[in-house]
Amino acid sequence: MNNLYTELKAEFPNLEFNREVLLANYTTVKIGGPAEVFCETKTSQEFIDLVIYAIKNNIPLTILGWGANTLISDDGIRGLVIKNSGQNIKILKDGGFSNDDTTTNDSNKKPHSDQSLIQPRWHSDKDKGSFKYEFSDLDYDESESPTVVVEIDSGVSLPYAINSLIGQGITGLQWYSRIPATLGGAIYNNIHGGTHFISEVIESVTIIDEKGNLKMISKSELEAGYDVSRFHNTNEIIVSAQLKLYLGDKEKAKTVVQEWAVRKAVQPQKSLGCIFQNISNGQKENLKLPTTSVGYIVEHILNKKNFQIGNAKVSDKHAAFIENIGQATAKDYLEIIKIIIKETKIKTGITLKPEIFFLGFKKRDLEGIIT
Repeated sequence: MNNLYTELKAEFPNLEFNREVLLANYTTVKIGGPAEVFCETKTSQEFIDLVIYAIKNNIPLTILGWGANTLISDDGIRGLVIKNSGQNIKILKDGGFSNDDTTTNDSNKKPHSDQSLIQPRWHSDKDKGSFKYEFSDLDYDESESPTVVVEIDSGVSLPYAINSLIGQGITGLQWYSRIPATLGGAIYNNIHGGTHFISEVIESVTIIDEKGNLKMISKSELEAGYDVSRFHNTNEIIVSAQLKLYLGDKEKAKTVVQEWAVRKAVQPQKSLGCIFQNISNGQKENLKLPTTSVGYIVEHILNKKNFQIGNAKVSDKHAAFIENIGQATAKDYLEIIKIIIKETKIKTGITLKPEIFFLGFKKRDLEGIIT
């Protein structure tokens, strides 16, 4: 430990490194053991330099963004943990894969055209259970508005990006209001807001590949799907992205942001968000369920609302969430997840798939969770 800390301090004297930093403080659920060596980078260049050094010197590396959908082991994470906090947002006159001016012509007004290939899983249950909020009434089409290309660091938080850009009359991210994520995390998991996926607006992504080379990949190379992207299967690190957004209706976008925040207030904050991917529309129809929400299954089929192990508890606000109601451990959290997966399989035949990530665990710890 001291050797790694000493090496990094010597190589990057202008960065602050700390030993055995408790990572619970860097996650929304407030669970997680210590990082062997921890560093928070504040600029894209700091992030790039440190990541490339770690890769080229075979230093075990973990990147943290917002920490909203990541469960960290009680034992923590060995090697270097980087908290990526770059905050650069740059409005471009042209993008990396085109020669468009800031506003584009009619032939380039529909960056969302291929998004229909990804089927959303969003059906509220207004009559029964906790999943009663809906967003379809707020949806509208911006595709006839002029577009603008914006470059954003992967460490930029979505709430900051949304508010900053709408303030400048740039819309298109309002659908992701109240999602606790950095842009890097959003792209990694191709997050969805209602029927919208972040891949709708991505033009290109700058990455550091597994050999430590900086490169740019196009939207078509993202392999984006429901809660998935190519980054699930590679060790590539997201540095920044170029997004094609709109010079749209600023006031209408603000209204969506405000209304989404009100409707999503039911979601518990000291949690990791929804633990599992929603079931498919086909599974919903086969089981004759009113919604694709896993929260409905947990509450009404498993009867596990308020189920608790230690200080980890299935939320009474939304049964797809597991809250930390005190000093919950990762072990507590894992046990609830395992029980829900097992009972869902027995009672419905469905094998639930977690949409959160697990860091610092041994393979045996995740038996019954990761197939």
